[in-house]
Amino acid sequence: MPYWIIFKYYMLAIHNIIRKNILYILIGLLSISCGDDILEPEKKDTAENENFILTLKIDPDIVYLNSVSKVTVNLERLVHKDSLSSSVTMSMKMDAVGGTLDMHSYGISSASSFNVSISDEEKSQFEVLASFVPSSTYSTSSGGYYYNYKENGLITASFNGLNVSLPIKLVVPR
Repeated sequence: MPYWIIFKYYMLAIHNIIRKNILYILIGLLSISCGDDILEPEKKDTAENENFILTLKIDPDIVYLNSVSKVTVNLERLVHKDSLSSSVTMSMKMDAVGGTLDMHSYGISSASSFNVSISDEEKSQFEVLASFVPSSTYSTSSGGYYYNYKENGLITASFNGLNVSLPIKLVVPR
Protein backbone atom coordinates (compact mmCIF):
# COMPACT_ATOMS: atom_id res chain seq x y z
CA MET A 1 0.00 0.00 0.00
CA PRO A 2 2.74 2.59 0.74
CA TYR A 3 4.14 2.09 -2.76
CA TRP A 4 0.77 2.97 -4.27
CA ILE A 5 0.63 6.22 -2.25
CA ILE A 6 4.17 7.16 -3.28
CA PHE A 7 3.36 6.39 -6.93
CA LYS A 8 0.16 8.47 -6.71
CA TYR A 9 2.01 11.54 -5.35
CA TYR A 10 4.80 11.03 -7.88
CA MET A 11 2.31 11.06 -10.79
CA LEU A 12 0.56 14.11 -9.33
CA ALA A 13 3.90 15.98 -9.14
CA ILE A 14 4.76 15.09 -12.75
CA HIS A 15 1.30 16.19 -13.89
CA ASN A 16 1.73 19.58 -12.17
CA ILE A 17 5.20 20.10 -13.71
CA ILE A 18 3.96 19.29 -17.22
CA ARG A 19 0.91 21.53 -16.80
CA LYS A 20 3.08 24.48 -15.66
CA ASN A 21 5.55 24.00 -18.52
CA ILE A 22 2.76 23.95 -21.09
CA LEU A 23 1.31 27.09 -19.54
CA TYR A 24 4.71 28.85 -19.70
CA ILE A 25 5.20 27.81 -23.33
CA LEU A 26 1.74 29.09 -24.30
CA ILE A 27 2.33 32.41 -22.52
CA GLY A 28 5.71 32.74 -24.23
CA LEU A 29 4.27 32.04 -27.69
CA LEU A 30 1.44 34.49 -27.10
CA SER A 31 3.78 37.28 -26.00
CA ILE A 32 6.11 36.74 -28.97
CA SER A 33 3.35 36.67 -31.58
CA CYS A 34 1.34 39.68 -30.39
CA GLY A 35 2.38 42.87 -32.20
CA ASP A 36 5.87 41.69 -33.00
CA ASP A 37 7.38 42.22 -36.44
CA ILE A 38 10.14 39.63 -36.09
CA LEU A 39 8.56 37.31 -38.63
CA GLU A 40 7.38 40.10 -40.94
CA PRO A 41 9.98 40.52 -43.70
CA GLU A 42 8.14 43.42 -45.37
CA LYS A 43 9.45 46.95 -44.79
CA LYS A 44 7.76 50.16 -45.87
CA ASP A 45 8.39 53.89 -46.02
CA THR A 46 5.71 56.55 -46.52
CA ALA A 47 5.79 60.24 -47.40
CA GLU A 48 2.83 62.54 -47.85
CA ASN A 49 1.80 66.10 -48.55
CA GLU A 50 -1.61 67.75 -48.80
CA ASN A 51 -2.31 66.13 -52.20
CA PHE A 52 -0.70 62.67 -52.27
CA ILE A 53 0.60 59.77 -50.17
CA LEU A 54 3.57 57.84 -51.59
CA THR A 55 4.37 54.41 -50.09
CA LEU A 56 7.31 52.14 -50.92
CA LYS A 57 7.30 48.49 -49.76
CA ILE A 58 9.94 45.79 -50.16
CA ASP A 59 9.48 42.13 -49.30
CA PRO A 60 11.87 40.75 -48.08
CA ASP A 61 14.42 43.38 -47.09
CA ILE A 62 17.19 40.76 -47.03
CA VAL A 63 17.80 39.15 -50.42
CA TYR A 64 20.21 36.49 -51.64
CA LEU A 65 22.37 37.41 -54.63
CA ASN A 66 20.70 34.64 -56.66
CA SER A 67 17.16 35.71 -55.74
CA VAL A 68 14.84 38.72 -56.09
CA SER A 69 12.83 40.95 -53.77
CA LYS A 70 9.31 42.26 -54.46
CA VAL A 71 9.04 46.06 -54.68
CA THR A 72 5.67 47.83 -54.58
CA VAL A 73 5.07 51.57 -54.88
CA ASN A 74 1.60 52.92 -54.13
CA LEU A 75 0.48 56.48 -54.86
CA GLU A 76 -2.81 57.70 -53.39
CA ARG A 77 -4.52 60.93 -54.38
CA LEU A 78 -5.97 62.73 -51.34
CA VAL A 79 -7.90 65.44 -53.21
CA HIS A 80 -9.88 65.68 -56.44
CA LYS A 81 -7.84 66.53 -59.54
CA ASP A 82 -9.52 69.96 -59.80
CA SER A 83 -8.08 70.90 -56.39
CA LEU A 84 -4.47 70.38 -57.55
CA SER A 85 -2.24 73.25 -58.53
CA SER A 86 -0.94 73.36 -62.09
CA SER A 87 2.64 72.66 -60.92
CA VAL A 88 1.99 68.95 -60.28
CA THR A 89 3.90 66.79 -62.75
CA MET A 90 2.45 63.32 -63.08
CA SER A 91 5.84 61.65 -63.39
CA MET A 92 7.37 59.11 -61.01
CA LYS A 93 10.99 58.02 -60.73
CA MET A 94 12.35 54.83 -59.21
CA ASP A 95 15.95 53.74 -58.77
CA ALA A 96 18.03 51.07 -57.06
CA VAL A 97 21.59 50.81 -55.77
CA GLY A 98 23.14 47.35 -55.65
CA GLY A 99 20.87 45.95 -58.33
CA THR A 100 18.27 46.75 -60.94
CA LEU A 101 14.49 47.10 -60.91
CA ASP A 102 12.61 44.78 -63.26
CA MET A 103 9.27 46.49 -63.84
CA HIS A 104 6.08 44.37 -63.94
CA SER A 105 3.38 47.02 -64.33
CA TYR A 106 1.61 47.35 -67.67
CA GLY A 107 2.93 50.18 -69.83
CA ILE A 108 6.04 50.79 -67.72
CA SER A 109 9.29 49.57 -69.22
CA SER A 110 11.84 51.77 -67.44
CA ALA A 111 12.12 52.61 -63.76
CA SER A 112 14.07 55.80 -64.38
CA SER A 113 10.98 57.90 -65.18
CA PHE A 114 7.42 57.12 -66.20
CA ASN A 115 4.05 58.86 -66.35
CA VAL A 116 1.48 58.19 -63.64
CA SER A 117 -2.07 57.53 -64.79
CA ILE A 118 -4.41 57.96 -61.83
CA SER A 119 -8.14 58.61 -61.67
CA ASP A 120 -9.37 62.16 -61.03
CA GLU A 121 -11.33 61.19 -57.93
CA GLU A 122 -10.26 61.58 -54.31
CA LYS A 123 -8.71 58.40 -52.75
CA SER A 124 -7.71 57.11 -56.20
CA GLN A 125 -4.64 54.89 -56.24
CA PHE A 126 -1.85 54.01 -58.65
CA GLU A 127 0.37 51.00 -57.95
CA VAL A 128 3.66 49.92 -59.47
CA LEU A 129 5.05 46.41 -59.06
CA ALA A 130 8.71 45.56 -59.66
CA SER A 131 11.38 43.06 -58.68
CA PHE A 132 14.73 44.09 -57.25
CA VAL A 133 17.41 41.95 -58.92
CA PRO A 134 20.80 42.11 -57.14
CA SER A 135 23.87 42.78 -59.31
CA SER A 136 26.83 40.47 -58.81
CA THR A 137 29.33 38.32 -60.66
CA TYR A 138 29.60 34.58 -60.10
CA SER A 139 32.80 32.65 -60.70
CA THR A 140 32.72 28.88 -61.20
CA SER A 141 36.41 28.46 -60.40
CA SER A 142 37.49 27.25 -56.95
CA GLY A 143 34.08 25.80 -56.12
CA GLY A 144 32.18 28.93 -57.14
CA TYR A 145 31.88 32.26 -55.38
CA TYR A 146 30.22 35.66 -55.75
CA TYR A 147 32.16 38.90 -56.14
CA ASN A 148 31.69 42.44 -57.43
CA TYR A 149 28.53 43.13 -55.40
CA LYS A 150 27.39 45.58 -52.74
CA GLU A 151 26.49 44.28 -49.29
CA ASN A 152 23.91 47.04 -48.77
CA GLY A 153 21.56 48.35 -51.42
CA LEU A 154 18.94 51.08 -51.58
CA ILE A 155 15.60 51.36 -53.37
CA THR A 156 14.06 54.79 -53.93
CA ALA A 157 10.91 56.28 -55.43
CA SER A 158 9.96 59.92 -55.93
CA PHE A 159 6.86 61.74 -57.10
CA ASN A 160 6.08 65.46 -57.02
CA GLY A 161 8.57 66.28 -54.26
CA LEU A 162 7.75 63.18 -52.21
CA ASN A 163 10.75 60.89 -51.74
CA VAL A 164 10.82 57.46 -50.12
CA SER A 165 13.72 55.05 -49.77
CA LEU A 166 14.45 51.75 -48.07
CA PRO A 167 17.73 49.93 -47.48
CA ILE A 168 18.06 46.34 -48.61
CA LYS A 169 20.65 43.84 -47.41
CA LEU A 170 22.33 41.65 -50.04
CA VAL A 171 23.74 38.33 -48.85
CA VAL A 172 25.68 35.50 -50.46
CA PRO A 173 23.60 32.31 -50.74
CA ARG A 174 24.77 29.29 -48.77
